[in-house]
Amino acid sequence: MDELKFRKITLAVSIGMLVISLTQKCYCTSNHCGDSIAVFIFGGMVIFYGGAALCWLANPCLIFAWLFIKNNKLSLILSATSFLISLSFLMFSSIIDNEGGQYKNIISYAPGYWLWLLSTLSLFIGNIIIRTKYNSPSNQYV
Repeated sequence: MDELKFRKITLAVSIGMLVISLTQKCYCTSNHCGDSIAVFIFGGMVIFYGGAALCWLANPCLIFAWLFIKNNKLSLILSATSFLISLSFLMFSSIIDNEGGQYKNIISYAPGYWLWLLSTLSLFIGNIIIRTKYNSPSNQYV
């Protein structure tokens, strides 16, 4: 398989997993389970609260990694950052649960979270493979 085809497959898998994740619940508190699409769209509004809300920053990193997929070094750095940030969500025990800024304990992680994590991981692994297997001269100096 040539490099261009592998890049397209890597990109399609990552985007596909994210799109599917947006149709699922992402985490559950004692009150309810969060809708992934709502967290994806509105999560950026609460990043200033800190804590688990900072994990939303994995989304812009992921999107920029997609946009810069032709620049393997930059896409690799962005996808690694996105993966590590999304993985760090597991370190938090509570999250803002409503518009009033109340925190609730996270009691479980739903399929939307795991698919989001896999979306970032698949792009990261794809970029590693591109870097090692298809290490073209144009990527060496970028």
